[in-house]
Amino acid sequence: MIGETSDQRLTFMGELQVERARTEHRIWAEMLKFLDAERVRIEREVAPQQQDLALAAVRSVVAQANGWSEHQAAGRIHEAETARDDLPNVWTAFSEGTLDAARVSVIANGAWKLTKKRSIQRLDARSVAYAATHTVGELRRWVKRFIARVEPDEVEKRHEDIVAERSVTIHHDEDGTSSLYAENLPSYVLAGIDQRLDHAAKSLTDDDRTLHQRRADLFVQALDHIAPDNDPARTPAMAIGVMVPASTLAGIDDQPAISADRDWIIPANVLRTLATSGNPYWYRLLVDDNDDILAVSYRGYSPPDHLKNAIRYRDGTCRYPGC
Repeated sequence: MIGETSDQRLTFMGELQVERARTEHRIWAEMLKFLDAERVRIEREVAPQQQDLALAAVRSVVAQANGWSEHQAAGRIHEAETARDDLPNVWTAFSEGTLDAARVSVIANGAWKLTKKRSIQRLDARSVAYAATHTVGELRRWVKRFIARVEPDEVEKRHEDIVAERSVTIHHDEDGTSSLYAENLPSYVLAGIDQRLDHAAKSLTDDDRTLHQRRADLFVQALDHIAPDNDPARTPAMAIGVMVPASTLAGIDDQPAISADRDWIIPANVLRTLATSGNPYWYRLLVDDNDDILAVSYRGYSPPDHLKNAIRYRDGTCRYPGC
């Protein structure tokens, strides 16, 4: 009887989740219906030079009605319009309660990064089944991988454009503390820093500081050594697990590498440079159709000769003695 009651409660919670998702869809759909009607009215009644201001006022009303900030409202409107207009399968699943607003938001944000119509159509066709059976975090990582594999050239371009905007800024607060922000740096660089900070902090024994405090203090100590006369920072060690398509290393295509936790990527052109200059420890995994590992082998700290040659032939450069 207890088991039966538990099952009934779980079933009821599942039904509530579906009902909540359908309610979220109705809110988004009504919001879009209201906005469409207001746009028509504004275009008909308001002078052209005043229309942008009038639309902003409408969006502000929508934000107030839903308890959102205006920034949140702008994001929700864009997500809703993308789902309705460009992702028909996702929008239908949303209306049926199969997907909730959080998952639709992740998929819509992914669609914005795709540049080809057929890529967006593939995302729409494939994402519903995965999103319906996985968490929002898992879906976010899946979308990242999908974008990287479907449009690898665009991944490289976005990477270069964003890294070109890298910066470090310091914001001072009123209570005598400040925050340091390092933005738009390559993921593999920060992953290496994170790994080294963690290792160094955990190696400190008989220390009353928390792990986070030790990491912060070690980071500041490292920054204290910055000086023009010091040697430049070494190439980050590739002691970070990444899944590298063999076709990328061979130069057949430009699929990016994906971190072992599936959370970040390395564009193909960056990966090939690191493969020949970072002395990585190469593992080769033999897997079946379900990605189950059948066998593991390794080739030491440098790529095999045929791989070095393939990269050199493809890129027209050589970093080895005697070239």
